[in-house]
Amino acid sequence: MNSFFDHIIHNRYTAKLANKYYESKLKNLKSFIFIATTGRSGTLTLVDIFNQLDQCIALHEPYPAMHDNILNAAANGDHQLVKEFYNIRKSVNIRRSAVGAEHYLEANHLFIKTFAPYAAQDFGSRLKVVHLVRDPTKVANSIYALQDQPGTAEGNRWWLDYHAPTNIISIPEILDNHEEFKHPYYKALWYWFETEARISTWKKKLPTIPFIFFMTENFNDEAKLTELFEQLEIPIPSGFIENVVSLKSHARSHQKKLSPLPEEMTSKMLDRFINLLNEKNIAIPSTIKAYKG
Repeated sequence: MNSFFDHIIHNRYTAKLANKYYESKLKNLKSFIFIATTGRSGTLTLVDIFNQLDQCIALHEPYPAMHDNILNAAANGDHQLVKEFYNIRKSVNIRRSAVGAEHYLEANHLFIKTFAPYAAQDFGSRLKVVHLVRDPTKVANSIYALQDQPGTAEGNRWWLDYHAPTNIISIPEILDNHEEFKHPYYKALWYWFETEARISTWKKKLPTIPFIFFMTENFNDEAKLTELFEQLEIPIPSGFIENVVSLKSHARSHQKKLSPLPEEMTSKMLDRFINLLNEKNIAIPSTIKAYKG
């Protein structure tokens, strides 16, 4: 019975009508903004900042997040299933959530891994992307401390599976068997490089879509935050930036199962991982220059 009603509610014809209805209520909407990022990068803080503006609606990983079986389908090249899910469910929820706003922002690291091309086709010139980057050692250490790195059941549901056939940086045998690189921290570090490689690929595939670079480390930089809003063409009131730089970050410390590795240790591990990629003639994402020079 449930599957019958689910089919009645969630099908391409119902979705088309729903999208048309919600689109009629988006006359004032100027942009759909999505975050291209690894996660563990300050996305909740970014949402908090944008939600201080009356003309913005900002959401963090809203339903449907496009993880689990949808992420798995994308990772294994089942693009038709992902596209249908986006068209029937995701697109409707985005438009419904955007009603009443001039700017819709969704902080969702699944965007770049599952539905970026469909959103680009769907929203066209209204789509903008913020490429949010955090120090790879800090992202990897956060994931490591949570113990949900790629290769774990939870990590494969939310991050990426390093065994997946569509990976750009494909080194599963090394991450599984190498005496040093089988350490779980390296699986989290691989995830940063793989995600950045995917973002670089989509920037090239979607040349008409603006990708606006922003570093997590600049959340407390008033000039950089001001520049971000200028690039997104979102007007901000006087004094706004001074107020939002004091917003607290969301560290999720209570969820961590292990203590993070020492900074000196993770810095050396990053160097060794970069050397590994160089030895394998694997292209290294240019964003690493922001942290390694």
